[in-house]
Amino acid sequence: MSRVLVIDDSPMLVELTVRALTAAGYQASGAQDLASLERKLTEGPFALILMDVNMPEMFGDDVVEYLRVQKKVTAKLVLYSDISEAELAGKTKASGADGYILKSGGLEGVLSGVMGLIGAPALGVPSAVPPPSAAPASESPQAAPAPAPVASTGLKPAPTTGGRKPRILIVDDSEMTARIIEADLVAKGFEVHFADTADKATKIILKKQTRPDLVLLDVRMPNVNGEQFCRFIKSNSLFKGIKVLLCSGENVEELQRICREAGADGYIPKDAVMGNLVAKELMPPGGE
Repeated sequence: MSRVLVIDDSPMLVELTVRALTAAGYQASGAQDLASLERKLTEGPFALILMDVNMPEMFGDDVVEYLRVQKKVTAKLVLYSDISEAELAGKTKASGADGYILKSGGLEGVLSGVMGLIGAPALGVPSAVPPPSAAPASESPQAAPAPAPVASTGLKPAPTTGGRKPRILIVDDSEMTARIIEADLVAKGFEVHFADTADKATKIILKKQTRPDLVLLDVRMPNVNGEQFCRFIKSNSLFKGIKVLLCSGENVEELQRICREAGADGYIPKDAVMGNLVAKELMPPGGE
């Protein structure tokens, strides 16, 4: 079985990528820093190492030289980033990496790129096609069947253990939209946190002090979309008590599909939420 190592300082992206590669038939594992990279290298040779370019304590193109010169690694080395394609191609050439994959290609782009360099694991036949710099919309590993979604138009605070307020995390790349929704929820008695990316949301969820009771999740976000992030939450036993409601401008049929396939607990069309808030602001005090 072909072994693949994913190096990225984002724990969520590492987990999602490792899961996608594993589902495709590769033996995949992840590392988030130099220390964990060193440990992984002692476990045996890899066929391919996928490296994020910009990380806090190291740059992927520098790691290429480190692995080639100091560690004598013979694996295919691939740079992975959301920087411009021209810049990423330049870093690939300058560092001597074997290829590059743009993060904008999503998980499908990663799988296509890996297969292009070391072949499909099921067939074991290497391909001469270089890794793509972009790919179709991302696709997550298939999740277990989910319960039927329940549409909702509002949220009501409910008592929680420990005497604290019910906690909601809004995940939306539009800060303005999120802040409008946040103000309404705070007024209704919720404790509200906000993240504009799935990576930031993961850090909030991982901490017990900020772990939400419910995630209000936008579907269309850069790098990791809401569908992928919902799968991540629902497939992790650590987060089994967290409910996920999709809050998106997608049509109802698409929201229902995502609810079923990603395991969300329900959905709230964003236009309904914003419409209710706008109506409330325009309604005179005491009006019907």
